[in-house]
Order: sequence, then structure tokens, then C-alpha cells
Amino acid sequence: MLQESVERQLFTTQRAGGDFTRGDGNTGTDEDAGRGEYWFPAYDDYCVANVPETALSLLSHSSSDTFEHRLPKSVFDGVDLDGIDTVVLFLLDGFGYEHWKRDYRDHDLLARITDQGTVTPLTSIYPSETAAAITTLQTGSLPVEHGLLGWYQYLESADQVITTLPFLTTSGEPLESVAPDADPRELFDAETLYARAADEGIDSYVIQPEAYADSGYSRASTAGAERIGYDDPTDLAATIREVCESSGSGPSSTATSTPTRMPTYIYAYEPTIDAVSHVEGTTADRYQDELATITTQLQQEFVGALESSAAERTLLLVTADHGLVDTVPSENIEMGTWDDWPAIRESFRRDEHGEPRLPTGSPRNVHFHVQPDRIADVRERLETHLGDEAMIVTREVALEGDLFGPGVPSSLFESRCGDLLVIHRNRGLSWPLPGTDESAVGDQIGLHGGLTREEMLVPLAAVRLDSLRG
Repeated sequence: MLQESVERQLFTTQRAGGDFTRGDGNTGTDEDAGRGEYWFPAYDDYCVANVPETALSLLSHSSSDTFEHRLPKSVFDGVDLDGIDTVVLFLLDGFGYEHWKRDYRDHDLLARITDQGTVTPLTSIYPSETAAAITTLQTGSLPVEHGLLGWYQYLESADQVITTLPFLTTSGEPLESVAPDADPRELFDAETLYARAADEGIDSYVIQPEAYADSGYSRASTAGAERIGYDDPTDLAATIREVCESSGSGPSSTATSTPTRMPTYIYAYEPTIDAVSHVEGTTADRYQDELATITTQLQQEFVGALESSAAERTLLLVTADHGLVDTVPSENIEMGTWDDWPAIRESFRRDEHGEPRLPTGSPRNVHFHVQPDRIADVRERLETHLGDEAMIVTREVALEGDLFGPGVPSSLFESRCGDLLVIHRNRGLSWPLPGTDESAVGDQIGLHGGLTREEMLVPLAAVRLDSLRG
């Protein structure tokens, strides 16, 4: 079932909270709320950041407080959790709640999950983008703590701005070949959940595309889990099934007794929907074709083929790191073409070589690193260009409003967060990337990182595997 009451509750909370930078409430009806307005993370309850801790709490010893059931219990309404010793968290990158509602009846597995389980809207974190959200999902830490705040970040050991998750230069070269001292462990500041799970006696597996299963970021963010690469959706589904069937067997207490079952946590990551949306948008035929391929293979190679004894013990959770908002590339904003861009650029802080520190983050989560005595001037220039179409806030206001999450900012966060943050309502902001002729947006249609309803609401589907069979 769709948890429409939670959707209304989130809407009411957003209306009450409004725009923390201005002290006013969102306006509009239930139907158009969030479209062009701002939706903020519900860190305290209905937030995707709380999914992994909650999932692992289901596998923990009843007397343990290692993992906290952070989500409201309503996310499991109608789902029998008795006897569960395996949790599969399937992350469909970019498949927001709005698109689940739009598409689920057209894809048999999604329809069956919705009918047999429960689907709850959650908010993403801020920024609503993969680099920050995946790091939160793999560490349980919020951006204010782990400090990975976007696709483009300065990495001290490489002495340059890099593209974070693929661990590449901004021109696409492998970072290790250009900067041998580059250390992926500097990407974020947090212990992985998998290391904690191992201490709790929970076996963890991370299943992700072979192309980057052993990347610098993957090695750092999955420490404590067994990493497994896959080639395509068929291989992904079959791999999840094989791990469910073979994992969890601990040593037996006697030669004749049944081996003790060890709790198992499986995180499976599928990036295709996000990739297609960036290039073609969320209404493209290819979007539906890829979604059909993924869900059909999951049904055939995982759900339908899983041994009955394993299905009876397995809980499937499906979620996303963020949704996407479609833009018109020609209407996205190239800041480098502004007449006063040189003046803005000259106001930036300087790196160790005396060069201006260009913006970081992403096109819908832009961090400006500005000299303290130039902040007011740069803000005024940005407001002149963007008017009411963008939220422009200082780091201090963002922290006061817990935009990046409640908690004490880490030193890594402090070094990376911009002095000014710019979040456009529904367009992307672009700037010249260092070391390349490319701009931050390029020809992308689907974007994320901002605070629209489409970006910020993600599904959490929960269903027992055995209820999907037959």
C-alpha cells in the first residue's frame, strides 16, 4: 500500500517549517506543494538517512543498542518481521517517490511490492545527490558529519577539485595516475556501517557495478563488507539471489546439529535510472525500458527463483538516494557568461597556489568559497542575477537550520562547505570546471541535488520475499 497519510504528514510539516532562511511557510495546495518550492530533510524521522540503521536494527541482538530503529514503525505497517534474518536493501539510484507513484502500475514487480507490502515517502538528505546520500547510507552519518557534500569536491591529498565517486579528475582521468598520493579515505570522515555490523555478528555484502566495485570510493565506503561486482541487471538479480541462499551459515554447535544462521545484510546498488535521466530526462522511453528490464530481471532471477527457505527469511527494502527534476538545458544558467563573473571569481578564496577556489558541489547545490570581506558583495551580485528563483544562504544560516543535518560539523565539513550556498528552484547553475573546457551542467536534462519535491521525496518499499511469490 502507498502510505498517503505519511505524504500528507510530510506536506504539513513542510508547510509549518517553511523556508528557514526567510521565516515563511511554503504556499500552494497539496497537489503543487514542493513544485518550485523547497522541501527540507526530515532528519528526525521520515528520512532516507535512517534506513540502514533501522534495517540493521532488525538483525541485531534484541539486547544490543549498536543500531537504532530510527524510522517510525509505520514504515513496516502490514509487514510481518518475525523470522527475518536477511535484509536486502535495493537502492535504485534516482527513482524518486513521485516516479514510483507514476510508474508502479506499469511494472508488475513494483505493483506487487506496493500491493503486498508498504511504500512510504521519505525525504532525502541535503544535498539530494548521490555522493552525499550514498555516503550517508553506507556510514549512517549525515553530511554535516561525514563532509562529502557533492559531486565536485576539493581533495587535499590530490591538491585539486575532483569528481568524487568515480575518483577522477574533472577532465575524466583516473586520479591515481595524475595524483599518486590521492587518498580515497579523505573523501569522507566516518566509519562504515559494515564495520559496526561485523562487530555485531552481521554479515554484510555490497553488490554494485563491476566497473567501479573496486574504485577508491568503493573501497573506502564499503570497508567491513564483502564487495561483489556485477555486469548487468540479470547478473545483479542472480547475484542477490546467490548471496541470499549461500550467506548466513555459521558454525554448528555439534557435528549433527544444523548450522547456526548468521544475520545477513545485503546492499545492492543500481545506477541506470539516474544515468538515463541525466541524459534523456525522466519521461524518456528509454527510462521506462530500463526500469522494465531491471524490475523484470529482479522478478525472474531473484524473487521468483529464490529458494523457498531463503524467501521465508528475507525482507526486501527498495529505496532511492534522491529523485530528479527535469530541466531544459538551454534554460540552465551558465554563470561564466555573466558580465561580472570575473569580479565574482576574483572574490573567491585562494588555494595554496594563489588561484581562486572555483565553486564545488553540483549544479543544484552550489558552494561558493568567498573571501570573508567579499561575501556581501558576491551575495548581492548573485541576487541580482537570480532574484527570487534561488535560495542564497550563508554557511552559518545553513548550519543553524540543520540543512546538512543536526550535529557537530566535522573539520572536513568545515573545510568544504561554501561560505555561500545557492540552490535554484528548478534550474541548474553551471560554471567552468577547473582543468577542462567543460561546464558543470553540460547538456544534462535530469538534475538533482536541490530541494524540490521531485528531488527530495524518495520511496521506502518494504515487503517480505515470500509474500511476492505465487
